[in-house]
Amino acid sequence: YVGEISPRKLRGFANSTCSCFWTLGKAIGQISGQRELLGSESLWPLLMASCGLPALVQIVTLPFFPESPPYLLMHKGDQEGCKKAIRQLWGEGHHQADIDDIMKEKAMMKNTKILSVLELMREPATRWQLYMIVILTTTIQLCGINAV
Repeated sequence: YVGEISPRKLRGFANSTCSCFWTLGKAIGQISGQRELLGSESLWPLLMASCGLPALVQIVTLPFFPESPPYLLMHKGDQEGCKKAIRQLWGEGHHQADIDDIMKEKAMMKNTKILSVLELMREPATRWQLYMIVILTTTIQLCGINAV
């Protein structure tokens, strides 16, 4: 969501910042799960319940956020809703260039064929990228970091 609602010039920064916070959250979870902190048997329920606070904040705040402008324009075809969401997220100003970029992206997506998994595996242009993704994902699962 953060990557979609951010302006094009800040999209890379927003996506990489989210990744940093996810990693930081994992590290804090692992650190707080140590026996010396919240990893003891008596504090285990408190550790497990600590995940509920961010979820509660999300449940309360997300209804106040607008839909993603690209989603409104590309999937729902609601140009006025897209303009309203852009003004709410990015402030007042001239955002027609951003709307035109979204329309260009929508036009490009109309010309692309959505492939099934088998078609993707049979496609020579994407075969090696797919193999690399499968190998990397498998090795991450087998390296033991999830057990840590």
